[in-house]
Amino acid sequence: MTDSVRLKWLLTESDIRAGADAGSFPLLSVSISWGVRRREASDMTTRAASDDLSKYKVCRAGDLVINRMRAFQGALGIAPEDGVVSPDYAVLRVDQRVEKRWLNYFLTSGFAVATMASLVRGIGGTEAGNVRTPRLNVSDLQSMTVPLMPGDEQRAVADYLDRETARIDTLIEEQQRLIEMLRGRRQDLVRAAVLGSANPFSPPPEAAFTAIGHHFSVTLGKMLDAGKAVRSEDLMLPYIRAGNIQDAGLKLDDVKQMPYSEAEASNLNLLKGDLLVVEGGAVGTNVLLHEDMPEWSFQKTVNRLRPLSDWSSAWLGYVLRTYRDIGVMDIVCNRSTIPHLTAEKLRAMRIPSVEPEEQVRVAAILDHQTAEIDVLITETEQFIELARERRAGMITAAVTGQIDVQETV
Repeated sequence: MTDSVRLKWLLTESDIRAGADAGSFPLLSVSISWGVRRREASDMTTRAASDDLSKYKVCRAGDLVINRMRAFQGALGIAPEDGVVSPDYAVLRVDQRVEKRWLNYFLTSGFAVATMASLVRGIGGTEAGNVRTPRLNVSDLQSMTVPLMPGDEQRAVADYLDRETARIDTLIEEQQRLIEMLRGRRQDLVRAAVLGSANPFSPPPEAAFTAIGHHFSVTLGKMLDAGKAVRSEDLMLPYIRAGNIQDAGLKLDDVKQMPYSEAEASNLNLLKGDLLVVEGGAVGTNVLLHEDMPEWSFQKTVNRLRPLSDWSSAWLGYVLRTYRDIGVMDIVCNRSTIPHLTAEKLRAMRIPSVEPEEQVRVAAILDHQTAEIDVLITETEQFIELARERRAGMITAAVTGQIDVQETV
């Protein structure tokens, strides 16, 4: 028999601070992907290991730890060991009537996550003049009800989900390794085709290189000025920004507009054959336009490269992606600071000097070869997404009693 029980009868908040004992506990973190685990040195993005942890909260093995700002996305889990966690987290002791693995599955299920999302406070509001950070209050979490099965059924569900999710996770990991292998194969194909044996870091004397600016015009887009008044004669145009440019092509599901004068719209137009290159962030990522884009423009996070002669934009796109993948962009942009591939740097960048006819031939071959690999990558990504959906659906069905796990043994 399953009873609906409010979590306040099963979870009790604990607010013990580490104090002078902080150094005797490992530092734990909470993630959507892996729940609760030790925070490794490589994860110390906000605090150094030597920072004062005396105000951090103590959690014991078996406690439920919640990142209140991301709990509605599944950022919670059962602590595998004693440790200390951020004072922004919530630590809750779990009643002995509850199988902790079952509770963890329930609270990360689609059903529970959706319920928590409806209870989040702070979205869209302000507090003391500042935007409130959305968070899940412990009292709101405790107001949720759970279908509390008898203890033996909870353990059976947890055992079933441990076994079945492990199978799916293994399958997903195998598919992710396949994607990485395919991407590596793609990079190797492109690099061999556009660079051959030439090393751009120390090219041999016989290798001929030339500056991009000798063969392409390089134009940086318009700076975004949200506070500037729109004039009556301005044109409101959709624009391409860095986030729209991806290896798979233009991603235009999130497009913004800003005003352009008639002269700006004419100078910053987009035509077939233009190569749009990311200026800041994922520098070197680029996309080739296969048709004109009338009444569109581009923003300052994007450089537009337009051929001055019969040089191939498609071939140049492959060269720039190779430069990105092998680290040339890191050197050009100085990765010790925020990377920016300015128009000046792009014009001066030296690329192999290849006859235009050969550029067209190589680009055509790579278009065919990379398209086949991209299809395999897309199919594998779709398989992974379906596997994740199946995993999530199975968890929700099991913890809410829609699956009789005894019959599946």
